[in-house]
Amino acid sequence: MRAVLTAIMAFMVLTVTAQDRKVTPVDQDDKKPQQPTLHYYDKHGNELKEPVYVLADLDTTKTATAKAVYPALTSISFGANFFDAILKIAGQKYASFDVWASLSLYNWISPVVEAGVGFASNTPKGGNFTYKGLPSFYAKVGFNYNFLYKSNPDYQAYIGFRAGFSSFKYDVKDITISSGYWDETAGFSLPRQQASAFYGEAVAGLSVKIVDRFSLGWSLRYHFKMKVNNGKESAPWFIPGYGAQSPITATLSAIYTLPLSKGKIIKDEDKKSAGK
Repeated sequence: MRAVLTAIMAFMVLTVTAQDRKVTPVDQDDKKPQQPTLHYYDKHGNELKEPVYVLADLDTTKTATAKAVYPALTSISFGANFFDAILKIAGQKYASFDVWASLSLYNWISPVVEAGVGFASNTPKGGNFTYKGLPSFYAKVGFNYNFLYKSNPDYQAYIGFRAGFSSFKYDVKDITISSGYWDETAGFSLPRQQASAFYGEAVAGLSVKIVDRFSLGWSLRYHFKMKVNNGKESAPWFIPGYGAQSPITATLSAIYTLPLSKGKIIKDEDKKSAGK
């Protein structure tokens, strides 16, 4: 009986001791060097003759970074914008015709240069004058950012910016002023008004291959005046390359593209695979 009591008391003491015991957690050292792991198979799933230790990269939360996949000089494109020609046929009172060139870098960023001629002729309905914008030169410089830079260069979706400038002349003719008091009408003109304008454009566009190296491109543009020097005696109604009153314009271009490199960049790992 004494032996049984002794055994019971010993069990109770051990139970209480186990409950009071605290487990000390193992400290995690994030800076601790990674330990190699033993590999029995290669990356293709083939069994190795002898197991090897490999220092595995256990970080599965790396952030993907944007990388170019095309050569630096991808292509050069030449275009002719004929959208205003269509609108002119439809009755628009002004037009701007331009040609442009762009250099594609990594199929990603494209510096762009545009140059053209704009003119206008308008007698506002119910107005008392005729505005005639003489053919005048304009130029624009800017860039496009292609969102599809990892895809086929034949198809692009981009945004961009242009800075434009024009120095131009215009006539304001057949101005009539009526006086109800004197019951008389006087007429005069303001010939050869000289003006200039500096303006900007925010651009969003698409280009699509049609056949061989020829494509069509569309763009929608929101423009804004930066600085306008009016004529000596009037303000211009039309600015070459900019337009008239609406802040929104569009372009439609026929494009010819000349490739400057072949295909995508071959990555190091692809070279190794090709060499096997």
